[in-house]
Amino acid sequence: MHYFFAFAAGSLLLATTAQAQAGLRLGSTLTHLAVAHAPARYLTADNSARLGYQVGVFYRVPLGKRLSLVPEVQFSRERVRLTTRDNAFVIPEYYGRTDSRLAMSYLAVPVLLRATFGPVYVEAGPQANVLLGGRELGTYTISILDGSPISSTDIDRPLPDNLRRFDLGPCVGVGVQLPAGLGLSVRAYQGLVSLMPGDDPAQPYPYQSGVRRQILQAALTYQLAAR
Repeated sequence: MHYFFAFAAGSLLLATTAQAQAGLRLGSTLTHLAVAHAPARYLTADNSARLGYQVGVFYRVPLGKRLSLVPEVQFSRERVRLTTRDNAFVIPEYYGRTDSRLAMSYLAVPVLLRATFGPVYVEAGPQANVLLGGRELGTYTISILDGSPISSTDIDRPLPDNLRRFDLGPCVGVGVQLPAGLGLSVRAYQGLVSLMPGDDPAQPYPYQSGVRRQILQAALTYQLAAR
């Protein structure tokens, strides 16, 4: 992780001395949690993406006629709705169900290699992420197997401290440059690091062997004129 951020910092420093183009990025995010878990007799989980947002700054450092290096720093607020059902409840005739809304704040540093073809470009590269914090809101309900609820408890808590704070994965995108320095960009990111430390029944979402972020971004960019 330290080497990656050192490389990103070096790229930003290079951008200040080369014929770089600084820019701003503002857009939306859709986050999906790819959940791998134990057999359904223990727990089932499902989630749906909700709209979030992202803001960032970037530099484009020319490497040749078509290629350029684009290091970036961005803040993103990601939202997702998660539903889990505990099928291995202490009392066999009952089950527990959690319906929650997660809001997570991330600092992301993508370092992308961009190839430009006229006004259109494609880009790809690694992206490192640090979880800054977040919150979970929702309800936990205990029900009989026929679905009749027995009790319900509200959930309002910060994200657990034992979630992994660092995430790394590939990022790919496509964009188009518009007049007046404006542009449109679409990116996809696949996290390679599970948010959960491992299979531990004591975790907030037990028996899950992998919870990885999958993100789709759409953004409006503004690029300053080259110096």
